[in-house]
Amino acid sequence: MNFFIKNCDLEKEKTDCIVISIFDGSKLSDSAVYLDKCSNGYITSLIKLGDIPGKIGDAMMLYNVPKIISKRILLVGCGKKNAINKLRFKEILQNTIKIVKKLSIKNIIFSFSEFRINNNNNNIYWMIRVIIISIKECLYKIIKINNNNSKNINIKNIILNISKKKDLFTAEISLKHALAIDHAITSAKNLSNLPPNICNPLYLSHKAKELSKKYKDNIIVEVIDIKKMKELGMNAYIAVGDGSKNKPFMSVIKYSGGNTINDKKIALVGKGLTFDTGGISIKPAFHMHEMKYDMCGAAAVYGTLIMAAELQLPLTIIGILSGCENMLGANSFRPGDVLTTMSGQTVEILNTDAEGRLVLCDSLTYLERFSPNIVIDVATLTGACVTALGESVSGLFSNNKELENQLYNASQETDDKVWSLPLFSEYYKELSSDVADFSNIGKGKAGAITAACFLSNFTKKYNWAHLDIAGTAWKSGKNKGATGRPVELLCQFLLNQLNDI
Repeated sequence: MNFFIKNCDLEKEKTDCIVISIFDGSKLSDSAVYLDKCSNGYITSLIKLGDIPGKIGDAMMLYNVPKIISKRILLVGCGKKNAINKLRFKEILQNTIKIVKKLSIKNIIFSFSEFRINNNNNNIYWMIRVIIISIKECLYKIIKINNNNSKNINIKNIILNISKKKDLFTAEISLKHALAIDHAITSAKNLSNLPPNICNPLYLSHKAKELSKKYKDNIIVEVIDIKKMKELGMNAYIAVGDGSKNKPFMSVIKYSGGNTINDKKIALVGKGLTFDTGGISIKPAFHMHEMKYDMCGAAAVYGTLIMAAELQLPLTIIGILSGCENMLGANSFRPGDVLTTMSGQTVEILNTDAEGRLVLCDSLTYLERFSPNIVIDVATLTGACVTALGESVSGLFSNNKELENQLYNASQETDDKVWSLPLFSEYYKELSSDVADFSNIGKGKAGAITAACFLSNFTKKYNWAHLDIAGTAWKSGKNKGATGRPVELLCQFLLNQLNDI
């Protein structure tokens, strides 16, 4: 599918369908008014019949409109004109694509550029970006194994009409960003949706190496195997993977854009548990198959690095995919074990299903060699975060208020919602241990917070933030599959760094 930016003469465009909007109370958008005039009031005459009041979900397909070359005009309801935010706009686009998919429409013009999304600054930029990413999301399908995956989608070309020529440059930038971000999101989804017998820690490392081949001018990849981990003293990381025949691999992706704008080093760390049984503290069988999604953090980092490379962002980024598998076996670590982490701090294991923090703590210590200014870890870490925030909002923790604000702002811009939770000193007491520096779980309350407190013990040398995406990384049920979150948030965070010199 191809996307194009154009300042159209709508009545003269030879296309299969032009999509225009109608608001609550049957009020036409500027594009609709223009086409109505061109057709001598034909559109208005149909609206007066009362078939389309303009609410979200309403739609009317018009054929052979007088003096309009396009074969069809699709009127879509958009609700109240001044109440359109990103969420509602995405719903409008989803409704539109559902209609278009059923018809033999190959070429479409969307003419939505004249109305605003919640009075957003730089409206054209966000309008174009939301349209492209939302359309691609609507058309996404999980790749089936050993299937030709022939796509039943007729759409070939989508033109985004820009009503004012002065906005064309901004629209082209948005198009470029949107396609790169979509590539990132789709790559993360595809990786996350793979079955665990294919996507294991070794496979993750191979995917990382592929980036160094595709983006050889910008990316270098180093893979840390178990032998090297032992030399480094990454005993917590190793212990998690000891029960599995699929040994751990940590992929270190070093991205450097040309003409970097500053000396800032940004590190992204993704939890990559390609399958998590819970170990000896085994999980219930119900929905255990979804534990293949316990590597969505690593997939998000992988996707975000793709966006940076596609756009050749002038930044220095270190990406770590912390690949591991938590299985039961003769070598499985046990409740009661005490592990010495790479940092030298000791951890008493009270629950082997609190394994992600053990993999991440050694990854966070390993990062110190790069002297990063900013470190963000992304992890499907705790069920407690799902209990606290549900399935729409990710948990945000940080030891630096400015970094916390930057991530929150990026979440607001992308509608990839996060909410800050505290790291008060009282919570650290929950991790107390009689035989080690601390335990790997708390006393049963505020589990998302105590998990973040645990990680913070390994982040004293840099500004750090933790995103707990356990509730947002994938969906269960009828629409089961990876969501690709928080890739767009991370991409926006990086884009915002370019204006923070």
